Amino acid sequence: MSYNSSRQARRRRRYRRRILQAVIPVAVAMVLIGVILLIAQSTGLFEDWGYSSKQADLYEYFGQPGADEAVIVENGEITGEKIKVNNGRMYVPYETVIEKYNPNFYWEAVSNRLLYTTGEGVYSATPGDNYYNLDGTGIQSGYPACYMEGDVLMVCLDYVRVFTNFEYKLFGNGSKEPFRAEIKNEWSTQVVADVKKDDVAIRREPDKEGDVLKELRKGSTLLVIDSENEKWMKVMSDDLITGYIETKHLGDKYDRPETPVNDVAPISIAQVADYSQPVVLAWHNVTGDGSVSSLKDNEKYLSYINTISPTWFSLADDTGAVDSIASSAYVQTCHAKGIKVWGLVSNLTHPEVNTTAVLSDPDKRAYVTEQLLTYANQLGLDGINLDFESIPSDAGPAYVQFIREFCLKAHAANLVVSVDNYVPKEYSMHYNRMEQGVFADYVIIMGYDEHTSASDEAGSVASIGFVTEGIEKTLEEVPKEKVINALPFYVRSWTVDENEKILDVQTYAMSKAAEVASAAGATPVWDEGTGQNYAEWQQEGGTCKMWLEDVQSLKAKLDVMKAHDIGGAAVWQLAFGTDEAFALVNGYYSSAAPTETQTE
Repeated sequence: MSYNSSRQARRRRRYRRRILQAVIPVAVAMVLIGVILLIAQSTGLFEDWGYSSKQADLYEYFGQPGADEAVIVENGEITGEKIKVNNGRMYVPYETVIEKYNPNFYWEAVSNRLLYTTGEGVYSATPGDNYYNLDGTGIQSGYPACYMEGDVLMVCLDYVRVFTNFEYKLFGNGSKEPFRAEIKNEWSTQVVADVKKDDVAIRREPDKEGDVLKELRKGSTLLVIDSENEKWMKVMSDDLITGYIETKHLGDKYDRPETPVNDVAPISIAQVADYSQPVVLAWHNVTGDGSVSSLKDNEKYLSYINTISPTWFSLADDTGAVDSIASSAYVQTCHAKGIKVWGLVSNLTHPEVNTTAVLSDPDKRAYVTEQLLTYANQLGLDGINLDFESIPSDAGPAYVQFIREFCLKAHAANLVVSVDNYVPKEYSMHYNRMEQGVFADYVIIMGYDEHTSASDEAGSVASIGFVTEGIEKTLEEVPKEKVINALPFYVRSWTVDENEKILDVQTYAMSKAAEVASAAGATPVWDEGTGQNYAEWQQEGGTCKMWLEDVQSLKAKLDVMKAHDIGGAAVWQLAFGTDEAFALVNGYYSSAAPTETQTE
């Protein structure tokens, strides 16, 4: 081999060595990188790369609540509503308490007291006091049950909770972290999931770059709000932080039943009524001193009833004075026949009396109660029938408070209390039949006056649909054994022109109405829609229309009443009845079923 050839070979070897020296480290590095990437992929070493660690501004997130305010969170959503926080306790306006938590508190501005009535008595709290009272006996609370903020009464949820089954939680401190609260009065089964690892976050948006709302630990349980997004899930933490977490960080979803709060027992009232026997009641409309003579005139009907309610008492003036035309001889006569007497008290006799003014004043309410109980004791009454009508909506709470207070006193005197009510409609919802059904022995539906003399159109006094609706809606709020439906023993005739404009309205006892229709030559025809016989005839001045009440229409109503198994029947009024009508009602509510003779 020549010198030049040997020299070229050495050069080639040196070149190859330089190439290998350059390539091998790169190759090794690439292999090592590949191995590291495989290890990182299998262990999640780089999983958290690219995630924002920026902390969210919770005050901004929760709508900038003040240092003494908590934001309300409902079902994981920030509502925008705020609640007052005072010394670590939550306070809400009185109106909110009534609307959302417990409608049976009563703010009595006249006496500057917040009242709540149970079977034990009347609890009262004065704004600012660290105690409350039960019928005058102080009970220490250690916090104000309520206080005034300007002209708004603020009520502590801790005090509301004394009487109400609901749940509330408060989180935050008002300085480093905003207050937020959850208040619940309904419970269900929640869908939850557990966090699978430490140091994952709830983020403000469903994105790795979303601000961090809360850092989580392994095993934390989150409420699932929305899981439609496969990659991210909307959740809420136990301390009411709502945001997004990657689905891969959560275990399987599962149901977590909530435990209802039910440690506050329903109000229990020591009532005196005997529910083993249905009530068959007739109101007796009397005036002046003619009670006994009027009773004698209608004596033939007394064998059909077990209770009578004479219209004896009335609000006389704005002081709460009660007028009486009662008769002890009347009571003795009825008792001798085995008939109970419930004296009726009304606000209709003296229309000039300001019923709202009487009911809104605690002293006047007490005065009314005192007089009625005195009369009842003197006369030997078995009960009192409260017939307060045309109560304006703003006086509804005071009226219901009167019923509560009166029932407690009356029951202590062994008196049955019944309360008269219109058929439930929107305009009379403030009569609060549900609360009446707690405190009173009987809630009576005045199942008539569907059309009155003031109505814009002619129509039935009590169609079958009207009566059925009244019973069914009342039963939604009142136990069936406490419900009595009142039947009309009267009829209205309507004279209308060719445009159906009302020209005249007359009211007749049911027997008289039948005579009027017969004298006019009208032949009543059964109307399935109203459940009544309908008569129509022409007379001078227009067309006369009459929806009759008779044995057939009463039977239709009584069938509905019996089907709903309510506590009895009442009739307005004693003097308007007939033997056939009274016998029919008695037959439905005696031990024997009505016979064919009774129902014809």
